[in-house]
Amino acid sequence: MHNLIKGLKNSVPHRHHRHGNPAPTPMETLAQQYTGRYAFLDELTNKTHQIVVSKDLAIKIDGRVLPGTVTGISTDRLTFLDHYGYQLIITNGESGPTKVYDEAEDTTYNIIAPTTPTDES
Repeated sequence: MHNLIKGLKNSVPHRHHRHGNPAPTPMETLAQQYTGRYAFLDELTNKTHQIVVSKDLAIKIDGRVLPGTVTGISTDRLTFLDHYGYQLIITNGESGPTKVYDEAEDTTYNIIAPTTPTDES
């Protein structure tokens, strides 16, 4: 019996503990492409709005948390479904997010002022 347990221990690969920060997961890497603080202009009201995407993909618009969940993410777009069932789609370009589509308004807004992410993001 002792030899059986010893044999099992030797056959199971040992995990080495990593020191420092582990490599980001593919989801975290994709999320980094959208994380930040951005602005877009509503041409109907001539009002500039701020959208913040946190590293855990929570979304705030004008400082208010938008309840909902991410339903899809790729290098090209982030799709968020709000609590009313409408999609908010952030389109990504070579240098970061470029457009926001709001299904509730059936309108696409160009991102006009990307800014540096902050701890609040």
